[in-house]
Amino acid sequence: MNSKKYLVAVTCSMVVLSGQALSAEFAPASVRALGMGGSSVASTHGVDASYWNPAAYGFFGREGAVSDNNRLAEKDFGLDVDAGLAAYTFGPLDANRIKIEALPDPSTLTGQLNATQIQQAAQVVSGLSTLDTSPMGANLSVNGTVGARVANYGLGIRAAVDLNSSITIDATNVGFGNVFTSFTNGVVLPTLPTTTYFNAQQVNEMISALTTNAGLTVGEANAVVAAYDQALAGTAAGQEQQNTDAMIVIAQAAGTDLANNTTALSLRGVAIAEVGFTYGYAFSDNLSVGGVLKYMQADIVAWDTKLFSQNTSISFDRNNTERSTAFGLDVGVMYRIPSWQVGLTVKNINAPSFEHSGAGTFSNTPYVYELKPQVKFGAAWMPMDTLSVELGYDLTENEGATAESKTQYWNFGLEWDAWKVLAIRVGAFNNMSQDIGIVPTAGLGLNLWAARVDLAVAMSSSEVVLDGSKVPAYLAGALAVAVDF
Repeated sequence: MNSKKYLVAVTCSMVVLSGQALSAEFAPASVRALGMGGSSVASTHGVDASYWNPAAYGFFGREGAVSDNNRLAEKDFGLDVDAGLAAYTFGPLDANRIKIEALPDPSTLTGQLNATQIQQAAQVVSGLSTLDTSPMGANLSVNGTVGARVANYGLGIRAAVDLNSSITIDATNVGFGNVFTSFTNGVVLPTLPTTTYFNAQQVNEMISALTTNAGLTVGEANAVVAAYDQALAGTAAGQEQQNTDAMIVIAQAAGTDLANNTTALSLRGVAIAEVGFTYGYAFSDNLSVGGVLKYMQADIVAWDTKLFSQNTSISFDRNNTERSTAFGLDVGVMYRIPSWQVGLTVKNINAPSFEHSGAGTFSNTPYVYELKPQVKFGAAWMPMDTLSVELGYDLTENEGATAESKTQYWNFGLEWDAWKVLAIRVGAFNNMSQDIGIVPTAGLGLNLWAARVDLAVAMSSSEVVLDGSKVPAYLAGALAVAVDF
């Protein structure tokens, strides 16, 4: 390759480097890989090798190797622009949201509570106790790449958005503090007057709960029951046991303030922009290693909004994002023999992390987004230079924007580059850490001499219910334009 071609390649790369792609999970973060079920560690052969396995860079332009299964010797420089979007949901997120929005707003249950408000308070406390605390969330991941490679070197600007929306359940602020004195104005009754609404058994149940759970003296409990009986007499016939149970629920939740309950829809995540420098070195025609040194700038998101029926408006405050920077390091190794290749990639060896102070959230505690080390293995069979079949497996369980958002994929993919004009890709993957079902994938790549246009889609076989409608648990799409010489 002559110096003029190098100059053209470098000049073009400086013009187009302005773009997008990274994720906390080892996501199908390029178009070819998405079409092949997220399996690309062993068979990657373009600019996106910076993400999948930088060791491939060591084989670019290396001529004469009988083990050059995917024609890496033909590639001296290349440009790549791709973008992708994926979303998935897991756990009882929507079911919990519906339950919460059906409850009375606890912020209105303050001051001198009447009998009706006691009933509403019991609904809130009981409703919170029925919420499913299983891991839940809805994840949004945006990936893309703009980069260039020249011989064994690569330079790219990447970015990613990784957001998790979930429900945080406040099981602490579920009581009423002054609910008992609001009925009695501090009156103490050594002897309970005869009740007209509650029977003796119901009275005894309430007295027991008020003295045992709420910490009231017998005289204070008598006053509460007497005031409660008087308030309900003649107004709630047939609901005696229901109202008894409501008072017991309130007594058991005493000592905290439900008006300050922070059960909320929470948004956690990050938007990361990175500049990465890639280099690969081949020890022989068969073995290569590579690495990516990354400078990363992150906008960290931590934001909550209460979910009760009177407070469901969602408005994102840009001031709830905070910015920090870090460096990251990825390494990869690739080994090949005729018709076979294996690869191993370790991302974020140094575990770069980004912290949000927690200001503006209900908890007011710091939120840390950490890119923990991730290890992925791939093995590819290439019986001819137009056919690749690959298996991939995450050797680590990876976390996304929250600890509940876990991923560990197995991947399978096939690519047939028909007549070296139309690449047909199919595959599937499954997240062994979250139940999203088997995710079939498909993609096409149109080769126009040195230019190539790729697209891919993925849709889970499993469905979830959102707002009463069934939708795929996982849905993704991606598009890329690349130039390879």
